[in-house]
Amino acid sequence: MQTLGNEIPFFNGESFFEGEDKVYIHLSTDFPDYVGVSHRHAFIEIAYVLSGEAVHTVGDREYKVKPGDVTLINGGTPHKFTPVMDAPEHFVAYDLMFMPDFFDNLAINTNQFASLQNSFLFYSLFQNDALSQPDLYVTGKRYSDYGELFTRIYHEFTHKERGYIQLIRAYVVELIIKLFRDIERGGRAVLSAEQEETVRRAVAFIQENYNASLSVDEIASGVFLGPDHFRKLFKRATGSSVAAFQQKLRIDEACRLLRTSAMPIKDICAAVGYGDMKAFYQAFKKLTGKTPNEYRNNQ
Repeated sequence: MQTLGNEIPFFNGESFFEGEDKVYIHLSTDFPDYVGVSHRHAFIEIAYVLSGEAVHTVGDREYKVKPGDVTLINGGTPHKFTPVMDAPEHFVAYDLMFMPDFFDNLAINTNQFASLQNSFLFYSLFQNDALSQPDLYVTGKRYSDYGELFTRIYHEFTHKERGYIQLIRAYVVELIIKLFRDIERGGRAVLSAEQEETVRRAVAFIQENYNASLSVDEIASGVFLGPDHFRKLFKRATGSSVAAFQQKLRIDEACRLLRTSAMPIKDICAAVGYGDMKAFYQAFKKLTGKTPNEYRNNQ
């Protein structure tokens, strides 16, 4: 362990890894002196909360974690878990740590996982110099989703039977693939300040022009990003695609007009940006479960 000029402890690989293992796992209760203490490290950490609650502080941002939450913290990012003292259970978490080259030349580095490698959320898994990338977490998972994997890794690491590193490596690959699937299904990403500002500007632009026929290319151009990267960033930040976000804004406004005015439905359709009544009715029914007439009559 080293202490930097700003007094934030910094852990390098030698602090935990033995020989060529490049992987380590422990329970938070094994190192009580470092629970609630901000620190940085040269490796990747994935934490799984077994019990209790804690506030996870990453730089100047905070969010609460609870049992079933999985958090990935990239190398170089200062962070700490501070237990919530009035929680009904003590805070206990698995902390899994590994170096980016722990995977060597396994399948996780093949083209099959190109989208994983290109994700900014996992960038440091494949780029050793990518420090201070966003952390991320998926929340509210059952023990069977992730806890069993962490327990297997912990068992293999503590017993160190023949082939344990190979088994751990396979379990970690499985863990990352499952994380990626959950992120694709809406796991929450904690973005950098610059990324948050980019998404804020995009959201404001969409809200101001919700009834215009804006393409993703036009919105992305307005925030100086390529359309593919913008789509991914927007989905990570909002949990919604750009098209779904636009659609919800339009239908929300249509609902407001149906509640507060006597405007004909065909005029509301045009006012919220739909040029086709059939498309408007389909979108309205999909989001509200009712037709526009039914919605108005039930107010």
